[in-house]
Amino acid sequence: MERDRSVPRAGIDRLIPVLLVPAALGLCHAAVAQRAPSKTFPFMGAVAPASSGTTAWFGLRPPGLETDPDQGAVDTVHTDLPARPTSFAPGPMDAVLGGVAIRRDVATLVGFSRESKAAGDYLWGRVTGRPAYRKTVDWLTAQFAAAGLKDARREPFQASSVSLPVAGEIRLEGSEAMGHGSRDLVLHSAMVGGEGPVNGSITAPLVYAGQGLDADLAGRDLRGRIAVIFTTPDPSIYAAVPARRIGAVMAAGAVGVIEILVQPGNFKSFDRDRHGCGRQLCFTVGGEDGFFLQNLLGAAAKAGKTVTATLTARSETLDGEIANVVATIPGKTDRTLIVVAHADGWFGGADDNGSGVAVMLALARHFARQGRLERTLVFLASAGHHSGGANGVRAFRAAHDRDYIARADLILNIEHVAQTAMMRSYIERQNDNFGSRMVAATGDLPKQIGVSNRAPVLVDLWRQGIRCFGLEAQRMVDRALPGDLNGFVDLKSVPQTQMIASGTVYHTSGDDLYSVTPEALERAARFYAFFVAQVADAPTPQLQGGAWPPAANCPPTP
Repeated sequence: MERDRSVPRAGIDRLIPVLLVPAALGLCHAAVAQRAPSKTFPFMGAVAPASSGTTAWFGLRPPGLETDPDQGAVDTVHTDLPARPTSFAPGPMDAVLGGVAIRRDVATLVGFSRESKAAGDYLWGRVTGRPAYRKTVDWLTAQFAAAGLKDARREPFQASSVSLPVAGEIRLEGSEAMGHGSRDLVLHSAMVGGEGPVNGSITAPLVYAGQGLDADLAGRDLRGRIAVIFTTPDPSIYAAVPARRIGAVMAAGAVGVIEILVQPGNFKSFDRDRHGCGRQLCFTVGGEDGFFLQNLLGAAAKAGKTVTATLTARSETLDGEIANVVATIPGKTDRTLIVVAHADGWFGGADDNGSGVAVMLALARHFARQGRLERTLVFLASAGHHSGGANGVRAFRAAHDRDYIARADLILNIEHVAQTAMMRSYIERQNDNFGSRMVAATGDLPKQIGVSNRAPVLVDLWRQGIRCFGLEAQRMVDRALPGDLNGFVDLKSVPQTQMIASGTVYHTSGDDLYSVTPEALERAARFYAFFVAQVADAPTPQLQGGAWPPAANCPPTP
């Protein structure tokens, strides 16, 4: 498979001048010596890190830049074995459901994210309230209309207090105590966390606190210090092990936290406040930066020295108009089947959720050319759930609880459907990161399948998805529905279903085109086309959980 080059390679990040913001959170500030202008923070100074082979930084090799999102931390193209093919799958063979065609739309969506990166956005991507998201909304509206959905439109709503980090830096303070020629060193994967707004600057000594568990903190004095802890994404930061330890570390007296994410490469990661920091100065760093930092703290401790760092962050709060995109394909009745895919995304957002949006567009194009189904199809490209104060599903409900939702017999969410499975090599070790090298698998990332009411007809359709279409999934069907369906969580009367995954590159700058294959997109699209055709005509009592005879055979290929 040749690499898709429809998205231009990202350029070097534009440099963002920022002023120090006084901390409003009771953080103790230390004076920062005057230095030459910094690339990221011109007022702070950035001298190039010492080169390998000197005694600077105890002779450790300095970490590199953030992982290039175009290349990623794993090669999915120049491999010996191909991705698992889709040729065995039954169901619709419509050209609009082909993986290559769908991946072109994913590339377009990633392209909007890359424009945000090129513009110098610190948290880049199709971020709600930002130009790249508005451009995404306009493009989706035009695509639905071009597919023949005549009522395709933007549905604006007012966002409230959307807080976004706009600058952040971890600077290790250089001094001769760290080795001859040790100059200030910036960790390029550093990303501000927390609920925001997070503002301020602090200079303090670093102290290593393991995983931040009670056993790690016992007897350790964190007061007035920046704690360094590590977390293992398992497989992603959504399911980090251990979970939410930052709050405990801050409660123990730390004035800031650096959380090392044990992951391949040197990704930036952003997960808002899932790790429990609130509005304090907490950062995540990627695997390569983390590997260096752990080794540095060990070398410094052996030498009886203390490493000092400066943490700086700035946020802004947006209050403005954001929009969902809504379009319909009329059915024989006004009963509805609502298909949801959130259009926002952090960083490249190829799988989360470029894959879901592109598959939803393919379904709209497909069903616009078919005969009428029993139920009306309602397509919602939502503003998503990533940014607090701008929830697309809740805005949709406020506008349509009395029509589309009141007449709904099923809600289908399409989210994170096409990431390549990745695994650690058994033999290829690394000396600049954690563990062995991450390599691509031939299949797709296994997904959680959720059915809110566990209706036998819905469970059986997912069973056919695995057996007949080659979907990769866990064997247990959950009732819990994370992701965009959280906006419908209290709507108990309408069955809801999805498959969703959070893998190695989830919420990182590695969630880019290289991690999404045409084969995975086609598997999802052809299955969803089969699924929608079945449930759109299914009797309501069956969707509500009534008896259903399981299918004995896979559907034929038309």
